[in-house]
Amino acid sequence: MKKILNTVLALVLVVVMALVGFVYYAWMVQKRSRTAAATMTETNRLIDKVRSIAMLENQYTTAIRNMLLKNNTQLSPEYLAIPDSIQRIFNNLQGNGLLDSASNTILFNLQRIVNEKKNYNQEVLNATPNDPQLARQLITASGGTALRASLLTEVNAFIQLHRNKLINQVDKDLHYTLYSFWTTIIISIFTLILLIGEGRYIYRLFMKLRRSANQLHKREQSFIRLAEESELIIYKSSFDGHFISVSKRAAEMTGYTSAELVGKHYSIFLSEETHKELQEFYMNQVKNGDDYSFKQFEIITKAGNKKWVEQLVTIIYDIDGRVKEFQCMVRDIDKEKRNEDQVQYLQERLEAILDYMPSMMFVKDMPGRYLLVNNRFSEMMNVAKKDIIGKTDKELPFEWVHKYSSLDEEVMATNTRVKLEDTIYRNGKEYHFLITKFPLRNADNEMIGICGIGQDFTEKANYIAAVEEANKRGKEAIAAQEMFLANMSHEIRTPMNGIIGMTNLLMKNQLTPKQLNYVTAIRSSAIRLMSIISEVLDFSKIKAGKLNIQEEVFDIHEVVANTLLPLKLQAEDKGLTFITQVDKNIPQHLVGDDVRLTQILTNLAENAIKFTSKGSITVKISLASKQTTENQVNIAFTIIDTGIGIEPEKHELIFKSFSQTHASNSRKYGGAGLGLAITKELIGLLNGSIKVESSLNAGATFHLELPFQVSAENTVAEETDRLAKTDAPLIGKNILIVEDDDINQQVAFQTLHDAGARADVVQNGKTALQILDYKKYDCIIMDIQMPEMDGYETTRQIRNKNINTYIIAMTASALKDEKARCLQAGMNDYVSKPFEPADLVYKILKGTREKITEPATTATTAAAPVQEGLSFDVVYRMFSGNKASVKKLLKELVKQLPQKFEELQRLADEKKWNNFYILAHQVKFNLSVAGMPDASQMAKELEMDARQMINLDNVKERVEQIQSIYLQNVHYIEEHLANT
Repeated sequence: MKKILNTVLALVLVVVMALVGFVYYAWMVQKRSRTAAATMTETNRLIDKVRSIAMLENQYTTAIRNMLLKNNTQLSPEYLAIPDSIQRIFNNLQGNGLLDSASNTILFNLQRIVNEKKNYNQEVLNATPNDPQLARQLITASGGTALRASLLTEVNAFIQLHRNKLINQVDKDLHYTLYSFWTTIIISIFTLILLIGEGRYIYRLFMKLRRSANQLHKREQSFIRLAEESELIIYKSSFDGHFISVSKRAAEMTGYTSAELVGKHYSIFLSEETHKELQEFYMNQVKNGDDYSFKQFEIITKAGNKKWVEQLVTIIYDIDGRVKEFQCMVRDIDKEKRNEDQVQYLQERLEAILDYMPSMMFVKDMPGRYLLVNNRFSEMMNVAKKDIIGKTDKELPFEWVHKYSSLDEEVMATNTRVKLEDTIYRNGKEYHFLITKFPLRNADNEMIGICGIGQDFTEKANYIAAVEEANKRGKEAIAAQEMFLANMSHEIRTPMNGIIGMTNLLMKNQLTPKQLNYVTAIRSSAIRLMSIISEVLDFSKIKAGKLNIQEEVFDIHEVVANTLLPLKLQAEDKGLTFITQVDKNIPQHLVGDDVRLTQILTNLAENAIKFTSKGSITVKISLASKQTTENQVNIAFTIIDTGIGIEPEKHELIFKSFSQTHASNSRKYGGAGLGLAITKELIGLLNGSIKVESSLNAGATFHLELPFQVSAENTVAEETDRLAKTDAPLIGKNILIVEDDDINQQVAFQTLHDAGARADVVQNGKTALQILDYKKYDCIIMDIQMPEMDGYETTRQIRNKNINTYIIAMTASALKDEKARCLQAGMNDYVSKPFEPADLVYKILKGTREKITEPATTATTAAAPVQEGLSFDVVYRMFSGNKASVKKLLKELVKQLPQKFEELQRLADEKKWNNFYILAHQVKFNLSVAGMPDASQMAKELEMDARQMINLDNVKERVEQIQSIYLQNVHYIEEHLANT
């Protein structure tokens, strides 16, 4: 408020000063204007008088001349009075305030000339009567003319002098007026700026005061609402103790309504002694400047009863710092003061609540004495309260004491809560409890005891056990189903393989046409039954969630060609036209599950062939119009047939298991109705989509779209091709080969040696760890399947030694997720057996961060000699066409493979399946190098079955079958060795 007052006073002072300045300016301007007007009037009058002197003198002289011209001798009386008039004018001019020294000088000269002219004229007048001729000569003489000219000169000088003085005076007044005007303007501008600034400041102060007033109003309203809703009495009183406002709770506590108390003095509630005490107390509060104070005292209600209250008083100051009012809150503490048994009452209530709790509970003090136990605790522990209250665990003879006392010691030691799940048997029933013990603390956060709570979760435990039992039975049922299907598949496949094999052998003999028809029918039925068995097994795996989708690099053009070729032959055998259209813009190498893609295409194409009796089958494969990301492509597959078609309302039915569009189809076309159901499930697992467009007798079109990742091999291929032509790209590199198989050792060693590297070979992981303790290598080639310590564990041990050498896994494992497992174990890259030498060299150079240099010369890789029966392209590529190395390796194969077959039989007899699948892994690679892919595939299946512990009852027969294939073809190897 002082700020506003001072600002307003400053503004008033500025305005008064400005007004005084304006009044003074106006008065001065008016005064100067009057003075200037008077001066101008007087000056003009003075000039007129001087001019009249010249005029009178000229009139006098002219009158004399006229008199002489008329030959008169006497002037008229009015002309004779002119000299006296001129003298009177001179007399009037004497003492004029406008005359200064210069003016007086001119007047003096003017009077002198006038007197001389007067005397001269008098001579003329005197000569006129006696000698008129002389008078005429005198009047026209030069002396008179000179005096006349002098007179005019002095008159003009006087006039010019006073006119200049008048002009100077006017200019002076004008400059003064202009100066005063600009001074006034500046003062006005300054005053305006000051007024604007002060006005803005006053505006801000007023806005601040307004906001403060609003906030105060809101706080007052909030205070009033709080006062109305609070269970306390909240009131305001003036400095002298009169109530300003009182909350409605006052009636409940005092018997007085709010309206009755407003304006009354607070002493109406107090005895004289209490009033004096409170008056002194609150005066001291004001004197000491304490904002808050608490005081307990007795009041007298309207009914005359005494009641203890506790009052909080806050002092409210005005803007001048003077005490404005008191704001007070009053709480009823009469019961707290008067009920001596209140604590005991609350304790009894608490114990009653605890006794009816469904959980066990106890409280101990720091020495370990039981202070409280509830009924549930007594019931479950089978102990009466009187037998435990006040005693420690050492004084109790019960078995459960020692069981739970350790928890108390842990709480005391750690000062935190502990938990224990326990089972208690009581009256033949089993109870499950979650026992929690935690420290009790006082207001100073000091530990004063221990509390234990046992929560009964028997029903929850029983429910969880029931759910687990149900899950276990469900899993057992699923496992039983899978085992049943697997066993049935195996039991049926074994004789069916025999049937198909024997019919194949039988068809090679000379048969009559009728016999050949019988055998062909048997073979066709057996093949159809095998297809149904495979579909049932695949469908069961899908429904059980056991069918895993693999992510591996594959050549889609090769997969499509290999898949559609037998189907094309099948269609042509039926007299159908089979058309294939593959977009060449599809990247060659994709990442996905090529096995499931083959199965999907086969199912859809075979389905089209089955239900088409004439016309054509068209398979279109192209890039989908919409691509998801830069590294992902969507491939669209369209299978079009001209077969029997499907009614639109049955489009969804064809994708259901064991379903066909018409019952007669099953009899006419055969099948279990699982082909399209499996296909749709597989497409779902591959994140694809399928839809059908068809109507009855109008053919069918299946639209399939599948996403694939684009493989980096599309860009790496150029590098590996260049490496294949480079001489010794690994020169100067030290490489460790960890491989247990002799054949594989030779292949890896010779490949790296031909590439210019220095290679060391060790038999197992333990030896590798030992040699790495004293020798460093640029790269490690790590086999996965090794006895004693496999490649995974060896890699982990190497990494634990903080050895960061680049490790490349090299395995022919049948498991699809092998690469991910290798990388997870700590390996850096992965190559599959049989490997391409350029691929292995490229990955070694990439791992050692070497640049791939252009070949100095173009090396020529010798091709494998053409050999009827077996192809040795794989081994020749691995040894870069080195015939000596190939010959050495093939000799070693012929020597070792029979021994390995015998070892496989022995391991199968002893059921040592871990060693069995490791050896089968080696045999698989050996047979692939030997040019026997069918036998290698069978060894791969043996490895998978031994690894997963399935289909083990006919392992020995399958080994014999592989050995039989080898023995039937080994002579090709021997012939090749003889001819090389």
